[in-house]
Amino acid sequence: MSYYTDHGEILYQIRLNVFDNFKKEELTNILKSQNASLMCQYDAFVSFVKDCENNEETDNPLYRWTKDTINDEKKKKKYKNIYSVYFNKQQVYKEDIADDMIEAIENLKLKTIIEINKLDTQPKNNPQPPKKYSE
Repeated sequence: MSYYTDHGEILYQIRLNVFDNFKKEELTNILKSQNASLMCQYDAFVSFVKDCENNEETDNPLYRWTKDTINDEKKKKKYKNIYSVYFNKQQVYKEDIADDMIEAIENLKLKTIIEINKLDTQPKNNPQPPKKYSE
C-alpha cells in the first residue's frame, strides 16, 4: 500500500469512535452517496492476522502485535467500537475526500458517534509495534 500519491501528497483515513449502541445502518445513505463503506477496526485486525497466517508471513513485529491485540479482551472491546471509512474500497485517500466525508458525517449529528478522527499515513504519526515484538 502506498502512503503517498504520485505527487507526494500524504493520504488520509477517517476513523469513527462510537458508542456500543452505534449501528452501521445509521450511515448507509451517506456512505452510499460517497462511494464509501465502514470497516470495524477489530475485524480489520483479524483479517490482517489471517492473511499473514495464510501467506506464512508471521515472523514480523506487526503480525505479533496485532495478534496479541485481537486476543486481548479489553482491546477487543475497544477496537470493536472503532470504524475506518473506506473510499472506493481504499483504506487511505486524498485529504479533500477525507474532509468531505467528515463534513457529511458531522452534518448527521449522530449521538452514537463519540468522535471523528482524520489520520494521515506518515509513519512518524502512527504507532509502531513496541520493541518487545521486534525481539
